[in-house]
Amino acid sequence: MKRLTAIFILSWCVTAVWPQYATKSNKVKGAGDLIESTSFNDHKRGTERSLQYLPDGEDFVCVNGKNRYTRALYGSPTVWRLETSDRPIFATFVKNNCRNIRFRLHLPDGTVTPLEETSFCEARYTPGRRSYRLKDESWGKSRELRIVALPSMTEEQALWEFSGNLPEGTVIEAIVSPIRNPKLSRNGDMGADAPLSFDPIETGEVLQRLECALSVQENTYIKVKVNSLEQSGNKQEFLAWEADRQTLAGRIRMTTPDPFINTIGGALAVAADGVWGTEEVWLHGAVGWRMPLSGWRAGYIGDALGWHDRARKHFNNYAASQVTEVPCTRSHPAQDSTLALARSVKEWGTPHYSNGYICRNPQRNNQMHHYDMNLCYIDELLWHLQWTGDLDYARQIWPVIQLHLAWEKRNFDPDGDGLYDAYACIWASDALYYNSGAVTHSSAYNYRANRLAALIASKIGEDPTPYQQEADRILKGLNERLWMPEAGHWAEFQDFMGHKRLHKSAGVWTIYHALDSDVATPEQAYQATRYIDEQIPHLPVRVAEGTPYADEINSASYATIATTNWLPYSWSINNVAFAEVMHTALAYFQANRPEEGFKLLKSSVLDGMYLGESPGNFGQVSFYDAARGECYRDFGDPIGVASRLFIQGLYGILPDALNGRLLIRPGFPSAWEYASLHTPDIDFDFKQDDKRTHYTLKHRLIAVKEVELHLPAIYTKVASLKVNGKKADWTYVPAAMGRRLIAVKVSAIPDENLAIDIKWNGSKIEYAAVEPFAAEVKSENLPKPFEHIEASKCETVDMNQVFNAKVTDIFQNEYLSPRSPYTTLQIPKQGIGEWCHPLKTANIDDKGLREKVKGTDVLQTELGISFRTPAEGRNIAYTSLWDNYPDELSIPLQGKGKSLYLLMAGSTNHMQCHIDNGYVRAYYTDGTYSELPLVNPYNWAPIEQLFFEDGWSYNRNRYVPGSTPLPLDYGSSPLYRLQLKTGRVSNRLAEEIGFPGVTRELDGGAGILLELPVDSSKELSRLTVEAVSNEVVIGLMGVTIQR
Repeated sequence: MKRLTAIFILSWCVTAVWPQYATKSNKVKGAGDLIESTSFNDHKRGTERSLQYLPDGEDFVCVNGKNRYTRALYGSPTVWRLETSDRPIFATFVKNNCRNIRFRLHLPDGTVTPLEETSFCEARYTPGRRSYRLKDESWGKSRELRIVALPSMTEEQALWEFSGNLPEGTVIEAIVSPIRNPKLSRNGDMGADAPLSFDPIETGEVLQRLECALSVQENTYIKVKVNSLEQSGNKQEFLAWEADRQTLAGRIRMTTPDPFINTIGGALAVAADGVWGTEEVWLHGAVGWRMPLSGWRAGYIGDALGWHDRARKHFNNYAASQVTEVPCTRSHPAQDSTLALARSVKEWGTPHYSNGYICRNPQRNNQMHHYDMNLCYIDELLWHLQWTGDLDYARQIWPVIQLHLAWEKRNFDPDGDGLYDAYACIWASDALYYNSGAVTHSSAYNYRANRLAALIASKIGEDPTPYQQEADRILKGLNERLWMPEAGHWAEFQDFMGHKRLHKSAGVWTIYHALDSDVATPEQAYQATRYIDEQIPHLPVRVAEGTPYADEINSASYATIATTNWLPYSWSINNVAFAEVMHTALAYFQANRPEEGFKLLKSSVLDGMYLGESPGNFGQVSFYDAARGECYRDFGDPIGVASRLFIQGLYGILPDALNGRLLIRPGFPSAWEYASLHTPDIDFDFKQDDKRTHYTLKHRLIAVKEVELHLPAIYTKVASLKVNGKKADWTYVPAAMGRRLIAVKVSAIPDENLAIDIKWNGSKIEYAAVEPFAAEVKSENLPKPFEHIEASKCETVDMNQVFNAKVTDIFQNEYLSPRSPYTTLQIPKQGIGEWCHPLKTANIDDKGLREKVKGTDVLQTELGISFRTPAEGRNIAYTSLWDNYPDELSIPLQGKGKSLYLLMAGSTNHMQCHIDNGYVRAYYTDGTYSELPLVNPYNWAPIEQLFFEDGWSYNRNRYVPGSTPLPLDYGSSPLYRLQLKTGRVSNRLAEEIGFPGVTRELDGGAGILLELPVDSSKELSRLTVEAVSNEVVIGLMGVTIQR
């Protein structure tokens, strides 16, 4: 029965006109981003890797490397940068006016050597600087040239320093040329623009030549100003710039027993500075996507790395972007009819674009954007207050927090049940849509925001009651409706529409946001991270045998992770993204599972910074990403998350300055015997010597007066614990899962030295990471479909009286009801696409099938099974929760049989993955039935495409606990598909057609062949097909009974 209770939101506001606000958004230029579907890495998929860079102190080092223009030196906060390579060939980036810069060495004997072609080149990336040591056979064995490339921290300039022992009369020739590809899509970023785009133009055009004599007695300097070269003899300028670089890189220093970690402090500080823009906000990316955005996770950088002054500027500049003079004058829903109802219409006065909304650009509160970046911004702002404890600033910013919380409630919990819809509110949201559902990650964000708003209110003289009540309401809803005790984790979401079912297959963001927002009990945190261990795809990070560190790395079983186990692919849905991996690693530390947290952390570090093509890179997407491969450099999200992962996760520096407190809970691997950290906020040192543990610390957080330490128990008994030489009280941390922790509280004002000494007795406690495993479909020796076909015993069923559509109608319809009564992200009205691709459609063409059955109305398949299907007219019976078709339909059957063979077609999508989309039931005359659940991706597939499967991120054979058992083993072999355009049946269509990547949209579309075993001792009465998932259409084209 179709029914939908309409809920109307009445507006109490009077329509008004606001001069600074446009009454309507600019004309839509298009939706979706084809660049984010482009890959230059298909040829690298599955290839063996080796370390391209090795750690040496704080340096990333390679010898005779091959990567060009993959390590940027940023310098000033403008878009200008100097691109460097593993060989000394360079490029400047100036928007629409880039230059290639290369050098040639002229010896007195006439030998000319392009410096990017020497027989030996050692290249080092010291964070913020690139240096080279060059040798060449033509120079003689003892001769070498050294080059250092160094940018200015304040100007669009860089210097090269040349030194060495080459003969007098040697000349360096510098050559400036236009670049090969002047039309760059993403500022020439790695993986997003074609490789070698910065190479010199192929015509050989030269814009400038500069010749400088080398001297054995003193160094030679060449400067580039924007794009122009000049010889500079100013050694003092070079030294001043180098001092600036050292100050920047030295902000963060980490010393550990692991050389792969010791490089990261400086690299993190320099990358963070690279995403600080002239707008005085943290940018989305340092290279590609170099633009301000009010949300995503770059805003965590400032406080985690002790740049509280920059953080304050960032938050103030976006506070000025909050809409404050546009009351809501429109009721829900306010969907955009020009974009197929998939998302909110960009009009001022709607619930979305009204007071409380924070616009995308700083200091501009009259620009609409299509994301809810409020949640990230406010979460980062609340961390700023937790770091600083600045109550004066809390009073100043309080109206921003109030307006935000009211805006979130108005838009995403309009029914007041305490659970929030998620409207493109996280980085991985470009294809997420929840259709007004109750979503874990957005509800968790709002829980933390309301809980901390209550705390702030109590400290600045405001009423905390409504915020605490809302936080309690959210937590209650999360625990009662979204936490699944039997599964041990939160559901991704619960449907608002239809049958209000739980979607149990959660993305990593569901887990890490819940933990990051303090939603979880210790038991829940441990269980939820076990879900990551068991259900999220793990991709081994290995190196080629015989290469440096191969034995050490391969024996450690490092692995990175995908964001979900969902199919089919859509951008941002199932990727291997560094920020997502690192945020998940942070969740392990928060769950008191540091061994697992560090293992995932190091897996990501190896993957991106050493095995990847850019030394010390905080990239966006990994080599292991099936869709795009390695792309983007020094991206805002991974820099922001890495800042927290290392400072708050690995070193356990957890500020609570609003309460005058600092919690320190180090997450060092149990094998480490020492570690130290320096930031502008804290100096922290750890040493372990047999049965003695020593910690020293000094903080510089003005509002902190007490330090509480949660320290791992190394042995079973504490013999003594002293603070600054005096015996101190300690307790065990109650309810701690994972490691056993002891707690000690001490008074600690800023700049006071603290020394904690622990002597242990008893036996040593062993901590080891729990190994993840890739679960597969539990076939339990089930037979495979189509194993026992007896064509002579097969009878086709006449379905002509049941057919209600042509198969080609599926995306020609407008699915207008039922739709949510609230503004939300939902599937477009044509039944395909996402809010980011709202005008998407697919060409479903069954001409080949129709032609094949002309004259017989019978399809003879390659499997030996025949189906009755008409050459003309309607040829499918569709069901759907949309009002266009019935929820369920029935086909009369007679007699007995062993199996029913089904020819089906319909829609599904990644939001309906690992959940029953529908059911086919064969009823018997006694009222019992045999059932075939239709589950994406096991045995239900989208009509417009074929599944990409790689056995890792995209694995139909992965078992999800709670899935309805299937009667046959559908997961271990490809599905049989009917190519509608040709009438051909095969389970190898993708290979036969030759699709190169993860997107496998099939021209004309494809049906699917299924088998439902039935009880041969019982009389059949009818077959039913029922749709139970929202936003899908399930159709039956033919039935054949094997007697």
